[in-house]
This record gives sequence, structure tokens and C-alpha cells, in this order.
Amino acid sequence: MRERPSFSLIVPVFNEEDRFSERAAELAEFIRGFPVGSELLVVDDGSSDGTAEVVEGFLAGELELRAKLLRRPHQGKGAAVRAGLLAATGEYAGYCDVDLSTPLGQVEVILAAACRAPVLAIGSRGVAAARLRKRQSRLRERLGRGYNRLVQLTLAPGVADTQCGAKVAATAVWGRILAWSREPHLAWDVEVIAIARRLGIGVQEIGVEWANDERSRIRLGRDGAAMVAAIPRILRTVRRVQPDSATAITTASATATAAAGPGSGVGAVGSEGVSDDRRVAGGGGVFDRRQAATLTESDSRHWWFRSKAAFVSAAIGRHVPEDHRNGYLADVGAGAGGVTVLLGWPPRRLVAVDGSESLVRSAGERHAVLAAVGLGERLPLREGSVQIVTLLDVIEHLPQQDQTLREAWRVLRPGGWLVVTVPAHDWLWSGADELLGHVRRYTRPLLRAHLVQAGFRPLFVSHVFSWLVVPVWLQRRLASGGERQLGLDRTSWLLARLALVLTRLELGVVGRLPLPLGTSILCVAVKDGPPPTAANR
Repeated sequence: MRERPSFSLIVPVFNEEDRFSERAAELAEFIRGFPVGSELLVVDDGSSDGTAEVVEGFLAGELELRAKLLRRPHQGKGAAVRAGLLAATGEYAGYCDVDLSTPLGQVEVILAAACRAPVLAIGSRGVAAARLRKRQSRLRERLGRGYNRLVQLTLAPGVADTQCGAKVAATAVWGRILAWSREPHLAWDVEVIAIARRLGIGVQEIGVEWANDERSRIRLGRDGAAMVAAIPRILRTVRRVQPDSATAITTASATATAAAGPGSGVGAVGSEGVSDDRRVAGGGGVFDRRQAATLTESDSRHWWFRSKAAFVSAAIGRHVPEDHRNGYLADVGAGAGGVTVLLGWPPRRLVAVDGSESLVRSAGERHAVLAAVGLGERLPLREGSVQIVTLLDVIEHLPQQDQTLREAWRVLRPGGWLVVTVPAHDWLWSGADELLGHVRRYTRPLLRAHLVQAGFRPLFVSHVFSWLVVPVWLQRRLASGGERQLGLDRTSWLLARLALVLTRLELGVVGRLPLPLGTSILCVAVKDGPPPTAANR
């Protein structure tokens, strides 16, 4: 890990003399922990009370702290944050609310993600790794979720939480985004996310610890209506953005040499018992070069991958206890890491592993995750070093699936968790399965039996993608050739939004009872049995 960078922290304030006084010392101490060149920028958005005087008084007593008060006319939070970011001189810059509803330690976790890849790293309360220490009222939560659904349908599909008040990026990345941003009010967060995506800048959600401050000045009626009214305006802004092809993050280098697909093997990097060897020999691929490229190019942008990540993240949030979500998550057979990164796990504890060196390289370069190469039959992870293992559409490719499941059992901590997705229903078998390198499709009893044999106790098993069964069956019966049956070419703005709506509806049902029908099966299991016997090996 590189030496800590210089960091500019922007804190917008508006009539916040009490809350700033409460948090000022903590903010100053946080900035002192960063190298020379780091700074605290407090931006006063035209306060009518004594906020500016309180800030000036505090800073006057902090002679060794590089800090500044920017006084502005009242224009809105977005305009205040933008002014602070434009004035930032650190290598990286970010902002947080003065109430520290996202604690400063979590801001540093978000910064770590931004340091690993040229992304806009954003705090999120909507992913499995998030911890809500003090929730908002039920009404506020419902209205917030409703607004997020609207934003996902229009501007930021797949982003679970656009409004968490903590975001960090390299100052150069902010410069590209701010050149286009115009929104002065509370919808500014949505605008910068939409602009970043338009520019080809990755947006990575990081699950954070968060506590509601009941003194929030956001007015549900007027402010909520204004945020909704801003969406058409932001859409017009985003349409004017011209992506810079010279600097946008692309997948060309990875897809040009991809020779293996998800599920071909695994490895891991990191600390706390995780091997640092990035040169483990990779295994052979399950796709041809062209299909690996197709899947990599679809990585995290295609509606199917986003929906799968939503199902997995929700399953972890519902079935894995909160105190079991503080260790490493290893995504085995992660491909280029697109789904891995959508899970929102803190980057220092998230490992994307695969058998293809080119896909692993792509995961490391494009996303803020640890990444390495290895084989499923010999995971380069120490025994008991991982809290959660995900095998997402992996074991259906493997002739010897039980060996990989036993390896997952070995590397998990006692009481660790396994999350598996596999294709369902033999009667959906077609040329697409052969093209993807599938060995089998599954029933729920068959999947349960394999997991139990490997020492796991399945706690939740359900079909997902129930709304895809009829379209997939028809396509695979009518399409002329396996490649057309893959379906990755079946996308559009309308289809992506429809998939989002149907996924959200299904998530509401799956949260209450298992579904008997769907193109995939999702299982959450716990390591709860004796180690696999010698006979089984």
C-alpha cells in the first residue's frame, strides 16, 4: 500500500455553529494525521447565525493546522461543496457532513478505495457491508428509498445510495467532473455520480458505518420536491457531457487478451493471513477468447450483472449477521471484478480472484479491489482467513465442483459464510450453456446436497430471476445458434430500467419467502460441519 497521500477535506456548513463546535477538534485531529499538504476547508454557505465566527475563532487557535474558511453567499450545499473541491490542493479530495453521520474513520476507508483506482469512491448505506448505527425515521427511509429508485431509473442505475454525504476522488478526477457540474442544491450528489459515469469514471460504493443526526435540516416536503424537480435538469446536463476517450477508463487492454472466464480458478491477496503472492499459476479458461472479451465488456454495466449483484448483496444483508461482516470477502471466479465491486465491501477487505491473469489485471486496474490469480482446487489462502466466500456462477463450470467447495470450507473462518449462485432448471439447457462452458444446471435439492457434503449448512435457498424464465426459454428455443442465446446483446435503456424495476419487486418477495422458479438459484450457507473426510477427498 502506498504512503498516505495529501488529502483535502471539505466540510460545508450552513447555520451550524453548535454542530461545528462539537466536531471541530475531531476534524482537526483527523487532518493532522495526513502528510504535509493536507488541509481542512470549511465552506460557509451564507449562514445567518454565528457559524462563520465560530469557525474563524477555532481556526485562529489551530496555528499548526492547514485550514481555511471559505465564506460564500447562500446558494446551496452543492455549490458550497463544489467551491471547496475547486479550492482543494491535496492529491485527493473529499467531503463529509459536519455532523459526521459518516464517521471520519469511514471517510478514510472511502479514501483508500479512491487511492487504489481512478474512481469516484462514495459512501453507501445501501450495500451489505453498511452498518446503520442509528436509523432515520421510517417515513424518511421510505422517501429516501423512493427517491433512490427514481434516480436509478433515470440517472444512476445500479447505485444503491447516491445521497450518503461522503465522497472521495483524486483531485484530478474531481477536475474532470466539476468541469461539467452545475447543480447548486441537494441533488448535486446525484449529478456528480451521473457525470462521472458519462465520462467513463468508475463509481464505487463503499459500505460505511452511519448514524442519523436528528437535527438534520432537510425538509421532507420542499427539499424532497426540489430534488425530484432537479432530475430533468441533471439529465440535460449529463447529455451535454462529452466523454474524453483519451482518459476514460476502458476495458480494451483486458478484453484484447482475455483467455479465461469467471469460474476458471481463484487466488487472493492482502494481509491477515491472505497470501500476497500474485504469481500463482492460472488455470485454463472455460470460454473462448472472444466470449471472455464479451463478458468482460459487459462487466458491471449490463443489467443482468447489476441485478445479480443486487440479489447477492441483499442476501448477505438479510442472512449474514452484522458482526460477521467485518472480515475478508473473497469473490472466487470474479472475472474482471464487475460484480465483485458492486457488493460494496470495503476495498481493504475485498478480494477478487480468478484463473485468468488478464481478467485479474483488469479487476485491479479498473476497480478499487485486491486481485490475484489462482486455482479453485488450490486456493492460495490460509486456512480460516476469510469471513465470506462468494461463488457466483462458478461451480457449474467445474467437472470437480466438490473440490472447490471443500477449498471454500477450508479458507473460511469457523462459522464463516458461503454465498453461491448457479443456473437453474435442466429444461433451460441450450447451446448457450455449452458456449458458456457449463457442465450442468441445478435443482435446489442437488445444490443443497453438494453443499452439505462439503461441510456447509444451507440456511436460505431460492430461485431468482423468476421474471426472466419465459423470455429466456423463448429466446433459447427460437434463437439460431448458441451465441445469440447468450443474451448479452439484449440491452437498451428501456430494458435496463425494466430489469431494475423487476429486480426490486422480486427482492421484496425473496426477502419473505423462497421462489420455486427462476433462471438462477441463490444459496446462503454457513460453515457448520466437520471437515471433508479423507474418503470424500
